[in-house]
Amino acid sequence: MKQDAYKRYVTIDPYNRDFFLYENGIIKSFKNPKFNPKNFYISYLQTKDTIITTIEVSKNIPRDDLKDVVEIKAYEELDLDPALEYKIDFHEIPTPIHEKNIKLQLFVTEPQIIDEVFAETVKKIHYIDYIIPLPLLFKPLYSQEILDRTETHLFIYFQKDDTLFALYSQGSLLYAKSLKYSFEEIAQRLSELKGENIDVNSVIKTLAKDGLKIEDLDEMQYYMQIFSEIFMHINDVLIYAKRANEIEIVDKIFISSDVGYIKGIEEYSHTYLAQEAHDFHFDYPLHTNEPYIEDLHFLMALCAEDILHRYENYPNLTIYKRLPPLLKRPSGELVLVTVATLLLSLAYPLYNVFMTYKLEHDKVVLQKEYPLIHTKRLALEQRINTLKNEMAKIRKKIAFKQQELERRKKILNQIYDKKVNYILKAKTLADLTQDLVKYKIKTINIENNESIFDFNVTSVDNKNITKFIKYIAENKSDIYEIATREINKTDPNSTVYFSKIEVRVK
Repeated sequence: MKQDAYKRYVTIDPYNRDFFLYENGIIKSFKNPKFNPKNFYISYLQTKDTIITTIEVSKNIPRDDLKDVVEIKAYEELDLDPALEYKIDFHEIPTPIHEKNIKLQLFVTEPQIIDEVFAETVKKIHYIDYIIPLPLLFKPLYSQEILDRTETHLFIYFQKDDTLFALYSQGSLLYAKSLKYSFEEIAQRLSELKGENIDVNSVIKTLAKDGLKIEDLDEMQYYMQIFSEIFMHINDVLIYAKRANEIEIVDKIFISSDVGYIKGIEEYSHTYLAQEAHDFHFDYPLHTNEPYIEDLHFLMALCAEDILHRYENYPNLTIYKRLPPLLKRPSGELVLVTVATLLLSLAYPLYNVFMTYKLEHDKVVLQKEYPLIHTKRLALEQRINTLKNEMAKIRKKIAFKQQELERRKKILNQIYDKKVNYILKAKTLADLTQDLVKYKIKTINIENNESIFDFNVTSVDNKNITKFIKYIAENKSDIYEIATREINKTDPNSTVYFSKIEVRVK
């Protein structure tokens, strides 16, 4: 069955042995599950039953070979027993484009462990489509925009026989670990402190009812000591995880358990982690009429939606896959080959008879169609030749108009140059002659060549000419460039000085 054909999801908690059915936006308890091929079955595997690590492989490895390369690298780097077969899956961690290697998050477990965990479950439903590592159940909170993927979050989840520590950043799992303080271990530690055997169910009942706000002060002292030890341990793990993944700040911490939020636990988070603790009160897009549903069932339903409808890639540790369709099994292939052989043995003679009649029929039809098609072809050829002649005439007209356009553009450019760039000689001469008069200099004649003016001048004092040149150079250098080669007397006995001053208009 195609993935998008599933409309009902069955979420399975193999540790607490409860089932929930999600259909049409509503999730409800599923008391007596039986296998139905129209249902999609999803479950999880606890962190303590899974090896989680990160490896790097070359980007040059072909995708078809990646799975084999990862399995070989897993056996080498994790020192796995080569005599045992492991269930190994992975998913890629986003890496910068310039990196030579890709990072893969690896999830490894033993089929024997899966059999032990799911032994009772598979007796009822036989097949499980997906078994997701528990730390990845929080991924849909980001893919479905329930949590802000730009933040860094820590998830802590207490269970009867395990406790999860999962650190997420940018919507991806960075680090996951099984903490040593499950409800069973809390019961064991409580037994040591009190000197009597304390049943784990008693601990679960106390935490579900009173949390850490226990009325019996003597009893509360024991719980305070244990949870102080727990949060000191969590703080040590958090410091390591932040350092290993170069994380400076954890924006939010979410804490919950099999029995829901543990009252009073926020005080320990604030004391030992210096941060407020939040419950798993996520805005799930699911509805229910049940009095209480463990958060993991909501998360599994969201994972199923990601897998089936958003085509998100999740590692799958299941060993209970459905049987393929009949034709994809070896027995089905044998039946298919037998039928195909029989059909082929009969097909050739029938094919020859059929093709003989078909070719004769096609020949008659084509003979009738040929005169019409031939007439159309001749008409089209004539029309094409006419269009080619018209196109040639149009091209000639275009070439002529293009020449005319270039000629007009040239004239317009010349007009523009005259109007915009032509130096106003009268204005220039008026400006300079005023300064000449100011410095008592007489003009003999003026020569002009476009932007260059040559002034032949005389003065009774050569200093007047020098002052004039200095004045123009200092005050009007943005308009003119002024220079003279020499200042001489008109003749040795004369008191009149002569100079040729060159002024270039910028």
